[in-house]
Amino acid sequence: MKPHKHFIFFLTLFFSLTLFSQDVELIPKVSKYLESNGTMKQYKEAYRELLNLMERQFPKSNRNSNGWLYLERNETKALAEIRDMIIPIYIKHFDEADVDDMQAFYTSDAGIQLVKDRTKLTAAQQESVNDFYDSKVGHKIKEKQQLLSVEIAGVSEYWSKDLYQTAVLLLKEE
Repeated sequence: MKPHKHFIFFLTLFFSLTLFSQDVELIPKVSKYLESNGTMKQYKEAYRELLNLMERQFPKSNRNSNGWLYLERNETKALAEIRDMIIPIYIKHFDEADVDDMQAFYTSDAGIQLVKDRTKLTAAQQESVNDFYDSKVGHKIKEKQQLLSVEIAGVSEYWSKDLYQTAVLLLKEE
């Protein structure tokens, strides 16, 4: 390699590692945010609904008990998988300051109530919600909402199809 190619290679490597290390530091923050904003709760409910559907289609029996045992014990792993697929989407669209602001909102009284039951927001909480969505990060969320929805729907569809196929394979009595 010529000297300038070495320089370009190492410069590219340096910037890649710098960006990767920033992403690595952001992963736990985005993970915490997905817990706070109710995203992971929705996936947990989806997993439980899948088990309910499977129980109607494949009632528990001696022949499929190992499959049921696997599915019942697999919830934490399955939720970690969908979380790990969603995190890069947020990292792609939001920087650390954005995630910090989003986390701060969703751990506030207004954010907690918004996730719990938006119909029971007090006037002060509703004002906090409005202030958040009028903020810089709130505008960024609104601006990226459609794109985020499409990208998250794609990974969600993949995750749910994979779970369903796995469940059917495990529970079919042969």
